[in-house]
Amino acid sequence: RCLSNRGVADELVISPATVARHVTNILTKLGFSSRAQIAAWAVDNISTDPPPP
Repeated sequence: RCLSNRGVADELVISPATVARHVTNILTKLGFSSRAQIAAWAVDNISTDPPPP
């Protein structure tokens, strides 16, 4: 689901400014220009499967 900075902040009980700072840092680190690019990268690179025992 797509949440605004305020929505993410409310879910994590942090300030919207903190969310914005983290998003900016991720964009910079990965060389992206949009949150959509972060989402696409996450789908391709982050496993949601539990690790094997």
